[in-house]
Amino acid sequence: MTRVLPLGIAALIALVPLRGSAQQTPTTPTFENQTVRIWKALHDKIFDMARDSQFPDDKLSFRPHPDSRTILDEFRHVTIGLEMSSASLRGEQFDYAARERADAGKPKTRASVVAEMEAAMKESYALVDQGPKPILIFWIDHQAEHYGKLVSDYRMVGIVPPISRKGQ
Repeated sequence: MTRVLPLGIAALIALVPLRGSAQQTPTTPTFENQTVRIWKALHDKIFDMARDSQFPDDKLSFRPHPDSRTILDEFRHVTIGLEMSSASLRGEQFDYAARERADAGKPKTRASVVAEMEAAMKESYALVDQGPKPILIFWIDHQAEHYGKLVSDYRMVGIVPPISRKGQ
């Protein structure tokens, strides 16, 4: 008991920061930092799916219901969301209808979608690193819905999503 008491007191003293000491305390993440982290993590997961070589190209035209988007179109829609949110962060208007019309003439290939998504992510990440805006909360919610649909699409065609394969 006599040895435990001094060790206990020493432990308590070590936990109390001294005024003016150079001791560093961990920085508590801010709401803004967490928002940026979530934004990037969400889009990184979707990008992993778009690039996923275990998902066959012939399945990219799969649609779970006649009135839903194909998987390829879902990836393109996420890219449009990235572009729209970037325009919003810059204080600019975005013509969604014109952007969708432009997609009609683009190649229906994984390479095309991946290249567009990668460019949109690069621009978006640079903008959110400058300081996230409250509008990102809407966009996180919206893009997460598309991520959820893509996970379901994966499962419907019998493929495990990349995030679920990690550590296997």
